[in-house]
Amino acid sequence: MTVEAVEGALPTAGRPEAPAVRAMFGGIAGRYDLLNAVLSLGEDRRWRRRAAQLARLRRGGRALDVCTGTGALARLLWRRVGPSGSVLGVDITEEMLSLAARAVPEVEFRVGDALELPAREREFDAVTMAFGLRNIADHQRALREVWRVLRPGGRVVILEFSSPRALMRPLYREYSRLVIPRVARLLLGRTGAYRYLTSSISAFPGPEVVAGWLRDAGFERVSYQRMTLGIVALHTGRRPA
Repeated sequence: MTVEAVEGALPTAGRPEAPAVRAMFGGIAGRYDLLNAVLSLGEDRRWRRRAAQLARLRRGGRALDVCTGTGALARLLWRRVGPSGSVLGVDITEEMLSLAARAVPEVEFRVGDALELPAREREFDAVTMAFGLRNIADHQRALREVWRVLRPGGRVVILEFSSPRALMRPLYREYSRLVIPRVARLLLGRTGAYRYLTSSISAFPGPEVVAGWLRDAGFERVSYQRMTLGIVALHTGRRPA
């Protein structure tokens, strides 16, 4: 795939088109983990560790990681369920899943859409999603799919970017405007995908709205916690027993 093809296929922030999302992430798959680590100053690993903790999985449990990308969170989930359990990672981008399968051979990976998950009803003890909800056009349909595949009493954990706290916003705005594009150009040779990143974060609603989406989808015990001065939020909920 050429650079021009990837740049020309950028999704629309706020209503991302699935083919454009697939093409964009396919084009940056090889540098995706490096870029995340650099741009978050290493914080992305801590965010995922906390997401895995909040899933509250036990040995022998079954977990699904939606929008799994290169499998970074799926790896942490597998460490919790162990060889007697199982983890399935689902993503629409084959290039990402190819990397994930090599990096985490213990996990099963499948190409699939978050709006129509390739899984049975009530199959999993926990479902996670890291930085994926923002890239799905129909949030409610995606959350209903999560509900469908969770067993009664199962937990959902969603890690997503959020609006930084008031004192942090001007600094974060300048970081997004000046630093992210330059780092992306240095490591990728282009900036389009990360222009979409910053615009999609700006278009995404605050954690109170996302919590409302979870409640509307039928989840109970919905809560969220901010991390790193509010740059990200971790949302949790439970399918009623």
